[in-house]
Amino acid sequence: MKMTFSLKTKITSVFVFLFILLVLASLPFHQMQEMRANENVMHNYERFMQHIKQERMSRENVIKYLDTLGFIEVENPEDILFLPNKRIIKRDGFEIFIVKENYYLHILAPHFRVLLLDKSNKFERSYLDIFIVLFVAMLFAFIYYLILKNINDTQRQLKSRQLFLRTVMHELKTPIAKGRIVSELIDDEKQKNRIITIFEKLNLLIDDFAKVEQIVSNNYKLNMYSCTIESALQKAIDMLMLENSDNIIYKEISTRVIDIDLELFALALKNLIENGLKYSTDSKIIIKEEANQLHFISIGAELQRPLRDYFKPFHNDTKFKNHGMGLGLYIVNAILQMHNMNLEYEYVQNRNIFKITLTSK
Repeated sequence: MKMTFSLKTKITSVFVFLFILLVLASLPFHQMQEMRANENVMHNYERFMQHIKQERMSRENVIKYLDTLGFIEVENPEDILFLPNKRIIKRDGFEIFIVKENYYLHILAPHFRVLLLDKSNKFERSYLDIFIVLFVAMLFAFIYYLILKNINDTQRQLKSRQLFLRTVMHELKTPIAKGRIVSELIDDEKQKNRIITIFEKLNLLIDDFAKVEQIVSNNYKLNMYSCTIESALQKAIDMLMLENSDNIIYKEISTRVIDIDLELFALALKNLIENGLKYSTDSKIIIKEEANQLHFISIGAELQRPLRDYFKPFHNDTKFKNHGMGLGLYIVNAILQMHNMNLEYEYVQNRNIFKITLTSK
């Protein structure tokens, strides 16, 4: 599905970005290791040089003194002094060269110069940061795998349910058509018309299921034109196939005209009306126009979860014995979003109030 592909791309991009940040965050750790090691060496060398200056040591005495501290004289200092890739730390009276993780002390006395290799100190890098990066990277990869697996499982569930809907609709079309033809053979005109009406309503119901399937799979194209709110409500009530619609009460419905796909918008209204009648304690629903909103008001228990939870397909709240496939409010919200409208919910004085914010013509 296009939406799933887009979601996978976004998730992948986020994890790649996090991994890059992780690598960049580990780089300063290497630099900090080197800086701390160099600072410790420098402080030690400053103490050595301070002692050498105080004692006014000759070149030979300096070599003997530093030999006791683990230094040896470099016989060919030019091999080190003229290396292009050595790192240098300069201080008053001496230099520190770092070559292949070895420290060299270059003493710059007024009457002599000497280069010594420090055998007692060698920069040894810790690879703890690399292990941490690898561990966190593996953790990221595991979480990434779990998220993608969950997306793929959800995608398979949606496809299987969509396939089920398509199969049911296809299989029902044939017996409904045959039943419609056979009903013409009934002699009693009243019974014949009643049965024909039933088959026609069943056929309309299958068409509604087809619209639902198209909405779920994002394959529906709007057919927009202008009509009144009242005509859209009447279309929705017709879809309910009620023998008596007295329990649907209109209040302050104007002749306002809106641009909608009448078939689709009426399907959304039908779902709201049907939910109101089904779950209300008195089996009544009040439909009221107020400002820029259309309110659907019914007495009953408050929603057990936030409204947005019911916008998920197949949420299926099994607390109710007459629960369906969990598509009701998902379909309503999807249709309203296609019309640039919003659905809101409020619970006031034991009344569930669903509000559609309308878009004017």
